[in-house]
Amino acid sequence: MTEQANVVVIGGGVVGLAIAAELAQHLEDVFLLEALPRLGLGTSTRNSGVIHAGMYYPTGSLKAQHCVRGAEMLYGFCLAHHVPHRRAGKLIVASTEKEIPRIEALWAQGERNGVAELRLLDRNGMRAIEPHVAGVAALHSPRTGILEPEELVRALTRLAQERGASLLTHTPVLAIEAGPKSLSLRTPREEVAARVIINAAGLYADEVAGMVGLRTHPIYPCRGEYAEVLPPRRDLVRGLVYPVPDPTDHGLGVHLTRTLDGRLLLGPNARYVDRKDAYEGGLAPLSSFYEAAVQLLPDLRPEDLRPGYSGIRAKLIPAHGPTFADFVVTHDPQWPSIIHLLGIESPGLTSCLSLARTVGEMVKGL
Repeated sequence: MTEQANVVVIGGGVVGLAIAAELAQHLEDVFLLEALPRLGLGTSTRNSGVIHAGMYYPTGSLKAQHCVRGAEMLYGFCLAHHVPHRRAGKLIVASTEKEIPRIEALWAQGERNGVAELRLLDRNGMRAIEPHVAGVAALHSPRTGILEPEELVRALTRLAQERGASLLTHTPVLAIEAGPKSLSLRTPREEVAARVIINAAGLYADEVAGMVGLRTHPIYPCRGEYAEVLPPRRDLVRGLVYPVPDPTDHGLGVHLTRTLDGRLLLGPNARYVDRKDAYEGGLAPLSSFYEAAVQLLPDLRPEDLRPGYSGIRAKLIPAHGPTFADFVVTHDPQWPSIIHLLGIESPGLTSCLSLARTVGEMVKGL
């Protein structure tokens, strides 16, 4: 059986859902195909839930642009659609005098990127916000926040459906056939003819791109694991506390996140894995989280921790490569009616609505 669609979005995470909702405002016959049994089951809900402000990313990069624009869009969306969230604020803490130039550099980069309200704090200013956190200085980002990822997925799902998009789970794409006048996708149940295809398949976006011959951006799965502080000790942190990022690390460092439901998470770490579904097995010991966090939180004890959960990032750089790779948002070089989003890792959740707007503008030209 062959179905007819105007636009097919591949991938039902927050980015794919945001794109489907954006396109369905103006277009009919928008379909979203998700391989897993539930929308948002992968990276979209296996993260810290942080709404990033945008100071980490090189000025002019897509990550910087979409993070700064996307954060304000996301706050507005959360208010309008009743997604639980809070502008918790974040401290990036310099543990030693040698780290102060690095938070000063982050402050300067944030200013260039258009991040508002950043300020440098001395020890007393830092302790006024987080009394249990140790360090000599900090960069304070009051616009950094946190949300409930599961509720964001539900809100985007409702909006896309209300606007007429068809959302199909249990529907992996097995093949794409592209020609000068037609595109079609094959799933286990049917073929779908489409005018436009949007590849928002997250960890598997490189495999979808490979179906039409684009193999220039392989994805390297990088697992991030969390530990959780036991309930009696959760009040050691009020908001979000991050170390100064290590320029050799593939993440932002093990940080402290007070979630909306009151949990206190440590993590994530960054460990490259062989499989894109390797969420379990070979997890880092709790002692590694303790050793990373105790510099920031000296009152923490090893017995305060228990295992948390893990997520997997879609990295465009291998374990021994450089530590920064930008988002890739592009028309397929051979088939312009296919748009690829590759390497959408952090700040992908923050950027989802901004990325969707950009994709919407790209589709208008087709």
